[in-house]
Parts: sequence; C-alpha cells; structure tokens
Amino acid sequence: MLKKGFDPNFLGNDYIIPIPRLIDQTKLDALNCGELFQYTHFSLVMNKRRRFLIYGANNIDKNTMKNIRRKDDWHFCNQMGVENQIGNEFYRNNPWDRGHMVRRRDVCWGSLEEAKQANFDSFCWGNIVLQHGEINQGIWNQIENWILEHEDNYLKKLSIFTGPIFTDHDREYCGEDRKLGCGIQIPAGFWKVMFYVNKKKELRCLAFVVKQDDFWFNEYGKLFKTIENYQVPLNMISQISGVEFEEVLYDTNPLFFWANQFTFGKNIHTPELYKIRGKQDLIIEREH
Repeated sequence: MLKKGFDPNFLGNDYIIPIPRLIDQTKLDALNCGELFQYTHFSLVMNKRRRFLIYGANNIDKNTMKNIRRKDDWHFCNQMGVENQIGNEFYRNNPWDRGHMVRRRDVCWGSLEEAKQANFDSFCWGNIVLQHGEINQGIWNQIENWILEHEDNYLKKLSIFTGPIFTDHDREYCGEDRKLGCGIQIPAGFWKVMFYVNKKKELRCLAFVVKQDDFWFNEYGKLFKTIENYQVPLNMISQISGVEFEEVLYDTNPLFFWANQFTFGKNIHTPELYKIRGKQDLIIEREH
C-alpha cells in the first residue's frame, strides 16, 4: 500500500516539521475543522468558503525523483466533496492558469508506482487555484529547483508548504458561463515555505510571496509589486495566511521580521523583503 500524506519526519527525527495550526478567520473557514486530506507524498487543507485549498504540504526527495510524463488527469477528489472544489468551468477563456499549489513534479519520487500515483493525485481540483500565467510559468515555478540544487542543501530534500493569499478585497470571478454563478474570488497572491537541512546539519527555511492582483490593499499588499517574487520572513507568511508554524521554526529563517540590534547596526528595514529575479538573489545564510 502506498504511503499517503505529508511526512513531518521526512528530513529526519532531529528535524521534525509539525503540521501548522490555523488561526483567526482561516481557522473558521477551514473545511472539517482543518482536516488533512492525504495523497501520495502530500496533504491538503481546504477552505470551505473559498473552495480552494488553505495550504498544501509536501515532501520532495531529489535522490529518487522520477521523470513522469505529464498527463492532464484533472479530477475531483471525492473524499473532500465535489462541492468544496472549483472545477474546469472556471479556467476557460481567461488569463488564469490551472495552477498546481503542490507542484506535480515535486511529488514524482520514490518507486515508479509511487511517482505515477503522485502525478495523478496532483491533478485533483483541490490542489488547483486560479493563477496568473506569468506566475505559473515563471520564476515562482523554479524556486524549489534552486533550493534542491543548492550546495547548502545537505540531504537534497525539502518539506514544503504552499498556499493562496486570501483577502476581503479579492476580485469576484464568474467563469465563462454566468449560469454557473458568481462568488468565486481570485486569490490576491501566493506564499511558499521550504524547510531543508544545510551542510552544517542545521534546519533552515526560506519563505516567499508573489502578488497577482492589485486588489490586495492591506499593509503588506502595498509592499509588493504585481507578478514579482519576494523572499520574506516566515512571520510574514503567518500574518498574511493565518497559518501558524511551530514557534522554534521561525528562527530557522534568515530574514528579520522585527527590528533588533543587528538590523539597526546594518541599517536594515524590517520586515525584510527582497525581490527575487534569479537564484543569485536568494539569501540562504547570514551572520547574526
């Protein structure tokens, strides 16, 4: 039987990444009180109000990755209920791609049987979100590869959390046929967090945000330009997503959210955010 779901111990027993907690409105909107829906090498938590996922959690093992030919097996997942997912009718004749939150190739590892099943599972509508084509086909889709290939990644493994950014101002979208009804809102952007073990055998994480809609009006939305990728502190991810990680994990991120002696001495503005145009812009480590 294939092993299902995100593995918190994937990086080793000394580097456990617990499933995060949901807080505030995100907790209220969660389907079945935040139930984890389990698939091959990944798990999903759904938003019952928005009918998109709150986040996907997945593991990647570069050492056993398989090159599985893409086959668009789009399908509803019965275990979470068809009524809680957005189907293909909302992805026609518009600039919005069917954006995988958990990347298809990220879960195609392990045995050939596992990789094929994971490939199929990734096409569940619960894992898909309205995503602008420039995001789906650009730098955002390369960040995992950069970290897997980076010399500092000791195990060549990642544990990843990815999700949409929902705000009260997200624009409404009705789909191609208004008979389908309106009420679907396009996410304001997306966030991604990656955990890995570095060459010093220390747990590290990197966090990223991309904005896809100028309707994001809150204090953080003003900091980001549309369709540009940013590296940010882990604390910022929690504030914009309502997804709260284990407290000790925030210190594994190299960026600062609050001012301190180091930021004052280096004249660093907080919260830190850095535009990512290529892998050379990544901040992997820093002295502090």
